[in-house]
Amino acid sequence: MRLTVAGQTTLDQPPGPNTYTPTSTLASTLNLAPSVTPNILDPAAPDAQTFCPGYKATNVVTSDDTITADLTLAGAPCNAYGNDISDLKLQVQYQNAAQLNVKIFPKFMAPGNRSLYILDDSLSPSGSISTGSTANGSDLVFEWCNEPSFQFRVKRVQSDEALFDTFGSILVFEDQFLELTTKMVPNYNIYGLPEAIRGSFRLPNQYTQTFWNQYNEMNDQPIDANMHSTHPVYLETRYGNSSSKSHVVYGRNLHGQEWLLRPEQLIYRTIGGSFDFYFFSGPSPTQALAQQQLGVIGTPVMQPYWALGFHQVRWSYQNWTVLQEIIDGYAAANIQLEAIWNDLDYLFQYRIFSHDNNTYPIDEGQAFLAKLHANGQYWMPILDPNVYVPDPTNGTDANPTYDRGKALDIYIKRGEGHTDDYIGIQWPGFSVWPDFLHNASQDFWTNEMLMYHEQLAFDGWWLDINDLSSWCTGSCGTGRLADQPVHVPFKLPGEPGQINYDYPEGFDQTNATEAASASAASASQASAYPTPTTTVGTATVGFTSATPGVRNITFPPYVLNLTLEGHSLLREVVAPYATHNDGYNTTEYELHNTYGYASGQATYNALLSVFPGKRPFFLSRSTSPGSGATTGHWGGDTNSRWGNMYMTIPEALTFSVAGIPYFGVETCGFNGNADMELCTRWMQLSAFFPLYRNHNSRNTIAQEAFRWATTAEATRRVMDVRFRLLPYQYTLFYAAHKRGETVLRALSWNFPDDESLKSIDNQFMLGPSILITPVLAPLLRTSQGVFPGVPNTRWYDWYTLEEVQVQPGQNLTLDAPLEHVPVHVRGGSIIASQTPGNTTKMTRMNPWTILIALDSQQEAIGELYLDDGLSQEPTDIKEVKLAYANSTLTTSVSGSYDDTNCLANITIAGWNENGGHASWSAVEVSVGGNSVESKEVKITNRNGAVYVTGLEGVAKAFDGNLSITFK
Repeated sequence: MRLTVAGQTTLDQPPGPNTYTPTSTLASTLNLAPSVTPNILDPAAPDAQTFCPGYKATNVVTSDDTITADLTLAGAPCNAYGNDISDLKLQVQYQNAAQLNVKIFPKFMAPGNRSLYILDDSLSPSGSISTGSTANGSDLVFEWCNEPSFQFRVKRVQSDEALFDTFGSILVFEDQFLELTTKMVPNYNIYGLPEAIRGSFRLPNQYTQTFWNQYNEMNDQPIDANMHSTHPVYLETRYGNSSSKSHVVYGRNLHGQEWLLRPEQLIYRTIGGSFDFYFFSGPSPTQALAQQQLGVIGTPVMQPYWALGFHQVRWSYQNWTVLQEIIDGYAAANIQLEAIWNDLDYLFQYRIFSHDNNTYPIDEGQAFLAKLHANGQYWMPILDPNVYVPDPTNGTDANPTYDRGKALDIYIKRGEGHTDDYIGIQWPGFSVWPDFLHNASQDFWTNEMLMYHEQLAFDGWWLDINDLSSWCTGSCGTGRLADQPVHVPFKLPGEPGQINYDYPEGFDQTNATEAASASAASASQASAYPTPTTTVGTATVGFTSATPGVRNITFPPYVLNLTLEGHSLLREVVAPYATHNDGYNTTEYELHNTYGYASGQATYNALLSVFPGKRPFFLSRSTSPGSGATTGHWGGDTNSRWGNMYMTIPEALTFSVAGIPYFGVETCGFNGNADMELCTRWMQLSAFFPLYRNHNSRNTIAQEAFRWATTAEATRRVMDVRFRLLPYQYTLFYAAHKRGETVLRALSWNFPDDESLKSIDNQFMLGPSILITPVLAPLLRTSQGVFPGVPNTRWYDWYTLEEVQVQPGQNLTLDAPLEHVPVHVRGGSIIASQTPGNTTKMTRMNPWTILIALDSQQEAIGELYLDDGLSQEPTDIKEVKLAYANSTLTTSVSGSYDDTNCLANITIAGWNENGGHASWSAVEVSVGGNSVESKEVKITNRNGAVYVTGLEGVAKAFDGNLSITFK
């Protein structure tokens, strides 16, 4: 069964033809960059390790907490992929007991070229020495030698094992090429280095991760390739003697770079900057990740409570009426909807801080938003950082936003000795980009948001294409503004020849007739609109030799293995020679991977002005270390394929390594058509990701959760689970914000000593207590998973509370009909929940239920955090510790936040007495040490669980310390 909404056709094509005229000469500019072979794929490329001289350490000075030395080139310069820097400085800091920092940077730097090597704190947080830190008090130790050249290793003091070991290799430091090699243990276990779409969470030992932020409009889901974000950090876990130890290594450098994982070594290469490594000793995975956040990159921002609701967006919501129909569709299907989002459709010709008055008139929008907000729901429009440049010869082609920025002279410059603006192409046509290093850019960005909010009361943004994408080569708009508006140099979804007829695997078996029809339509379209052949320059085999004394930042000698054809730094981005307004005219070559962070910081600060005292809510497409302190992230234009759905789990866990727990994906997929089964299973999976959002493209069928009856029913069921877990998940975010803990977790993080869990990524955990075992392949009505910790750990079915009977290491088959996703609760956990309402606000007004899942000792613990869910710095909070032992539940409450909801029910799973189940008949309740009458309380047993009801009239749940004893 499919439901339809008025105003949307089956394929949901955009209304009418695109009014922009494509310009063939602009389209061809994409092909100006030459094609070269990446160095890692070029057998003729020289190996710097074989002929570079390395360095010698002199003037070594050691103190209680630091080591410094001069490093001098130990022979003739090799100039492998740049110009060797002869004199370096070593600085080692024991920053706290678990954190060691090793910096190597040029000894002599003029003020104007410091930014070439040293990453400014405003673009990426850095660590500092804690008071009292010393080498003697550290978990880690730095060792070095000078033979045959300078080498170092970082070791764990307790076990004397090397965690990072460059002994036996050469340190290479050139102005456009740096290399370090560390030896690795056999079959090592590394996780992290986002962002990439990968088939596994544990990285292969033969793998290369490239970092250079790019947006590939034609394929935003390249496998094992660079994407929108750069996070040079990994977690390594080592097993032995029925235990494990983990550590984190973070390379603080945001130049273009590669991490080459090889069977016996890890090779780190970057095309600029300096060595700036942080080591965190753990020894558990969660401890090491927390140390990274608390010590350097910052803990994650506290999201507003409503961010944990369900969100809906589609590129092709054509007007306010359609938005309302989508909202009504969810309401009619009895599916919670927290926020409706807008893709580009609401904008006037894709120009930011505008609206299309024909389809999104402002008066109608104001009425729409007033009704939406009155219902406790929210509106989240898209925002791009690029600013449309109008045709100065056309008086009707005005853009006040551009004019205000131009008056402040805040846009990124064309470079190469020019002082005029760099003009590339983005959605609206010729565009410029605010330079967030300019002192006036923050005021400009804030002012634009304030003015726009006066017109249309948005509730936050999703900040797109801030990886600094540009869809032509170079400043292609310079001298050509009379051609405005210009079409982007590719066909948009929904334009002739761009209807998507792809369906997920298994669709031909479940919908054979429709699959055949789609296949025929696809073939017909391909015949009518054949794909044009293009040439990307002239292929060059081999590398570009370095020229002494010259830095070639357009085509550097070391060629990164970038995802786009041609492997050029110029492809689909603002060119590396473009310059910023930071006082030194620093080039994009140095700063490209920082733009997501800088634009995110500016957006966060601007939203603080729009909503004084409230938590800003926005998503950033491009992130880097430190971004999690202000924003969340979504996983790009996911394909509607089962394999892509599977890979969202490794991606989500990897962003936990990066300190960005508020992560989600385009549920049901963005590119291609979802079918009922895929969308059903994906709605179930994403219900346990912090960001829960459904989004797809305008040239595919609509896929809102109410479109198929089975999907709607499955969504209602899984939404019930998600909403009951909202207090638990919100508490996890508080723990992440205050203590650096993780929200989504790999099984191996909660059970770090079980080596059999090291590669599991078809299951994951929400915090320490909730285990998810989703269905990840078509046509299945079961899922399979392990239950860690058995027999010492007990597990209970979330829905029935029956204890799972399973053997250690057993891969258990679980029933999973289409409407059902297996969820299990870990014994020893206490989870406070509320009955779901139609929004998070309504849910928070409902009575409390406490679920107690007992461990083998008949005990359990839990915690709960409460505040108003909106204030940036709430004055009133409440922290609750819950414990169950000796047939008594106790709560320890601190804080002044007033939660007026009563405690309605207590459910206990796993209670037994002499092999039987509970036979309690009464409860004894005290609040603050005072007995409270509890006549209406009822106790029943079902499926091995005890249900205590009728507590509503006894007391408010968390008004004071509570004690409930079962007799």
